[in-house]
Amino acid sequence: MTKIYILGAVGSGKSTLAKKISYELNIPYYELDNIIWKKNDKGPDSKRAKKEITTIFNEIIKQENWIIENVGKNIFDKGLEYADKIIYLNFKKRILYYRVLKRWIKQNLKIEKAPYKTNLKMLIQMFKWVDKEKTNSKLSKLTKYMNKVTILDHKSLKKYKFY
Repeated sequence: MTKIYILGAVGSGKSTLAKKISYELNIPYYELDNIIWKKNDKGPDSKRAKKEITTIFNEIIKQENWIIENVGKNIFDKGLEYADKIIYLNFKKRILYYRVLKRWIKQNLKIEKAPYKTNLKMLIQMFKWVDKEKTNSKLSKLTKYMNKVTILDHKSLKKYKFY
């Protein structure tokens, strides 16, 4: 049984890490934004109702194995209790800004897919999310789970072994 919960700011590499661990351990991973937003191929994605989000999420955390990644939305806090391991990606603000900008440029050049509009307004919003996380860190919500928390910065992430 393996249940891993990955937290971090926008641009910290949560999805990339979740995919890598998923591949190495052969267990499913879930990007929680995909639970909040219902994909629509013919138009903009639509936001699911809170009840539907909660139902889908509860089904995921009941599974024997999972990896979930989240920026720290409170609606998914129950997953912290069920997780065997919590990984918090704690990068410096300048690294996050760089990564957000790099992703935004790649998305605008159509090198990378974007699930949102890649306009200047979105770039500014992502910078604001980085600022918010760095001033109101999700680390404080993890204090009661410190026995299963691993905090990784940019350098330690490269060396970290998942098994």
